[in-house]
Amino acid sequence: METRKLVVSGLVQGVGFRWSTQNLANQMGIPGTVKNNSDGTVTIFLQAEGSEIDRFIEKLSSASGFAHIENISQESVPNVEKMHDFHVLY
Repeated sequence: METRKLVVSGLVQGVGFRWSTQNLANQMGIPGTVKNNSDGTVTIFLQAEGSEIDRFIEKLSSASGFAHIENISQESVPNVEKMHDFHVLY
């Protein structure tokens, strides 16, 4: 089990990106969070096997509707409590 932080840049605010992200995560059974940042990026935390997170990232662009992803930076986050479902944070 891994917790990974993704920071997504591009046209990802005001286009339903958080909702699409939550929908994809729920379809795949991956717990975590998604939140808009003040700089126009979106931060996603996911907790799953590394291969499942990689598959989520592959599907994210096509599942994002009107969003246009330019870049996704990733980092592994150690020692995070077990997450049980996926939430949009405000």
